[in-house]
Amino acid sequence: MKSTEPNGAETQSFEVALHELENVVSALENGGVPLEKSLQLLQHGLELAKRCETTLAQAELALEQLVMTADGELLTEKIEDEDDEE
Repeated sequence: MKSTEPNGAETQSFEVALHELENVVSALENGGVPLEKSLQLLQHGLELAKRCETTLAQAELALEQLVMTADGELLTEKIEDEDDEE
């Protein structure tokens, strides 16, 4: 599914971008693609990877968990990364 950004550019959902990236990687790994096409696929793959990485980073920032206090009140707090606890 695509949506339109304020600047008019279309963006893909994470799932669509990831699937397309997998197809690009597969095509490059299988070989048989002319050099110029390989370079185009590589450039497109890098763009898709950056888009996926950005989407994942934004999702990670938004993750929260519900926590119940001792008096039964529900609060939300950011989920801590296990690597940050060390």
